[in-house]
Amino acid sequence: MTRNAVPSDGRNSWLEMLRGFAALWVLLHHANQSVSAFVAPLGHSVWFENGYLGVDFFFVLSGFIIAMSSQSLVERGKGWREYLQARLIRIYVPYLPIGVAMYLLYLLLPGLSEGGRSPGWWTSLTLLPSNSPPALSVAWTLVHEMLFYLIFLAWFWRRRVFWVCIAVWASLIIGRSVAGVEMGRAWGYVFSPLNLYFLLGVGLFHATRSNRIGNAWVLALLTIAFGVLLVVCGQPNPDRVWVGVAFALMLVAFTAPGIAARKAPAALVLLGGASYSIYLVHNPALSLAVRLMRRLPGLGAWPSFFAIAAMSLAAGVCYWWFFERAALRVVRQKITAA
Repeated sequence: MTRNAVPSDGRNSWLEMLRGFAALWVLLHHANQSVSAFVAPLGHSVWFENGYLGVDFFFVLSGFIIAMSSQSLVERGKGWREYLQARLIRIYVPYLPIGVAMYLLYLLLPGLSEGGRSPGWWTSLTLLPSNSPPALSVAWTLVHEMLFYLIFLAWFWRRRVFWVCIAVWASLIIGRSVAGVEMGRAWGYVFSPLNLYFLLGVGLFHATRSNRIGNAWVLALLTIAFGVLLVVCGQPNPDRVWVGVAFALMLVAFTAPGIAARKAPAALVLLGGASYSIYLVHNPALSLAVRLMRRLPGLGAWPSFFAIAAMSLAAGVCYWWFFERAALRVVRQKITAA
């Protein structure tokens, strides 16, 4: 294969696996926060405390995958309508039942959140920026996704315009960060440094479309990537630039022909397939689970941690198995038949 290697089924199972690990890392991060706040302190658990970095990987991977799938659409004679339809179905169909339910819960039970959240309807229902947070706490990342999807539309208009837009956007983000300009929540989404991870993923895809590196280089890249993650993520306040570099090296390695043509372990691919549902469901599930743990005095911090993490993971997998897969299939079939 002369391009980023993708098996005949169109999916790279190793990238699915990595997506699953990222979702699990975020879940463990929030489980750590929940237990420490509402049960008992876990003590030194820096790897769980740094689990928010799983979001960084999601963003890099999202930029890479969107660039790859959009290139495939263009090569098949498709355009921006098919791109936008696919993206909106993928993000909204699994999200809306949970996002709407959480918003209605906050509306009907204002004291529901022990953190004093006051969500806004616009962002909760549309995932578009506003100065109020979404009802589902993790949905702030989906607002970044939606912004990226909309800006990426320029790819289907004029390639030169797209690259100019990307360069200007990156320059404004870096300039705002260097100057320390304060912004409200809505504009903060647009000019957040986290958006640079999307751009890193896009750049990686186009820089490695002729990825021919051999297995020896793959091993070297993965050794460096995991070494960097072990060193950086084992520290409080890790340097996210180095984290981004490590994630980029992992993507290059796992899209090499010798690796991508093979299948990752099935259980880990399943975890990756369920990753979006796990990400959406885990915080509400954690909230319910930690309230249950508080009714079991004497259980202890670490048993509570593993119990609520397992319950939240199971809830996410069930949501994927029983709802997300079927709902996506039905919606896609109805749109195809229309």
